[in-house]
Amino acid sequence: MYGLVTLLVGVLSSMQSRMNGQLAVDIHSGIGAAFISNVIGWTLLWVLVLSRRSERSGLIVLLQNIKARKFRWWELMGGVGGTFFLTVQAVAVPQVGVAIFTICYIGGQTTASLLVDKFGFSTNGKQHITWPRVLSAAVTILAVTVAVYPDFGRADFRVVTILLAFAVGVAVSLQLAINSRVNLATGRPLITTWLSFMVGLFFLAVVLVINLLQGESVGPLPHNIWVYLGGPAGVIFIAVASKVVKSMGVLNFVLFSVTGQLIGAILLDWLIPARPGALSGYLISGTIMTLGSIAFSRFYHASRR
Repeated sequence: MYGLVTLLVGVLSSMQSRMNGQLAVDIHSGIGAAFISNVIGWTLLWVLVLSRRSERSGLIVLLQNIKARKFRWWELMGGVGGTFFLTVQAVAVPQVGVAIFTICYIGGQTTASLLVDKFGFSTNGKQHITWPRVLSAAVTILAVTVAVYPDFGRADFRVVTILLAFAVGVAVSLQLAINSRVNLATGRPLITTWLSFMVGLFFLAVVLVINLLQGESVGPLPHNIWVYLGGPAGVIFIAVASKVVKSMGVLNFVLFSVTGQLIGAILLDWLIPARPGALSGYLISGTIMTLGSIAFSRFYHASRR
């Protein structure tokens, strides 16, 4: 059940990328689009938290734990991973292309997920690095490479940017683990998401101000309502992740969510393509490969049990 839910939020994540990407194009600012998306998401979270007694109680528990210093400072920094991702993505994609950025990002995410699970950094406990887990991670990276192969013609190799993209993947894996720890303390995924959005919004505001001071401008807001739904989609993704990582582990969550993102990309490119010929055999093949790697991993561990 958790695997299916993670697949679905992975599909939703691909839709969020399309929404935020279109908003960035409309206002001519990737950081500006991310900031607007986070403001909308955090506003929605305030409404949800204040309208339910259980969530208000969870927020009080969170604030009491922070005041009593029951969290280490880095356990409150989950939202930084999302800000780091959006900032580097805005810089890296124009330099190295979507293909290289995606491969390096997924590579960093899967590699870090193995280590996060190995050392028990999340609430799922310690999980040994076994050859099926390594194989599943490697096949997922290969599958993403196949899926984005058509974009290699627009790619460029820049070592620093590639290392930053890899580091972003590591940061996002750590964010998943950190949020699961906060959720264990509060017991409320929406409160964990509220904290993540608050921290992310603060750092996004800092980055946006710096960009504006350097001469970047933000265009007028578009009238298309759907481009503003990226924030609510992010709320759902983070809330689900903070809840299910405890049962799945970070690596399994990453594998399932990446598969969902590829499935979502297929559906979007089929139903509402961003450009002619967006749906390709490479994307379909990469998705089938990731599904196969997950099926193998689940079958192997089930047979061992």
